[in-house]
Amino acid sequence: MNMLQDILGRVQALNAAIRKNGSTAIWYRGHRRSEWALKSTLHRYIERLTSDLAQPLPVEEKKELLREEAKSLYRRFKAEAWPLLGPSERSDWGALFTMQHYRLPTRLLDWTESFACALFFAQQHRERGEAAAAAVWVLDSERLNEVSIGQRGLIALDESVAESTFDVRPWHPKWRPPPKDLSIIAVSPIFTHPRMTAQRSVFTLAGDSFLSLHEQFEGRLIRDGILVKIELPPTGFDEVEDYLSVAGLRAFTYFPDLEGLALDHEARVAATLRDTQKFFPGLVKKENA
Repeated sequence: MNMLQDILGRVQALNAAIRKNGSTAIWYRGHRRSEWALKSTLHRYIERLTSDLAQPLPVEEKKELLREEAKSLYRRFKAEAWPLLGPSERSDWGALFTMQHYRLPTRLLDWTESFACALFFAQQHRERGEAAAAAVWVLDSERLNEVSIGQRGLIALDESVAESTFDVRPWHPKWRPPPKDLSIIAVSPIFTHPRMTAQRSVFTLAGDSFLSLHEQFEGRLIRDGILVKIELPPTGFDEVEDYLSVAGLRAFTYFPDLEGLALDHEARVAATLRDTQKFFPGLVKKENA
């Protein structure tokens, strides 16, 4: 059995085990580097801001900075981007989703309902011959909420924060957070952007902890099989590349816009160079010994 067949078999087995446990919302996230942490862009942003301080910032001050920066970033984006936003993006959550898609810091962490989509993102920008493994994370999102807030099932995000059946206001930068720490939650969004539809987007909405998701709750998510990491070894690069090519899964599939077309062009050039090296080595310039 080859590497990709083995991985697909593991994913199918995980799906069956999660469904047998009563959950249906199985999510995936692809990482180009297996060692990358499961942290929101906002948490990584705060860590960058504070990494060069002479004295480490106390934990409580770091959390307060996180909350204040979340508000400032949201308000600035909304004020400046408002004329550029479409009708579906001019809502409490719509503005945050757009921030996330344009790589501005938010509490959101992208996941997808599609394993193939996660595999694409794990493979994107990888190079043949890299020593590092990539990874696809698998999450039982309903059980995450059971561990996090004692409520099994997903939390739906409507256009307005106030319309949610679960009070999600503390997680939104528009509202005042509670005095106690927020925990991470799994949320089901409305699709306010074509990329969300293409990528079958879902999110975890981070709390105040700076730990990677797999380290939170004293490692219970890993121990109980709620969160599983599947590594993609470097030796399997060509298998994944061939699978995505045969399946017709490319950048424009998941970025249905001009940026996606530009990414497609870059990927085609890289693939042509790889094929030349692989199938026509005599045409490749030899490096000096």
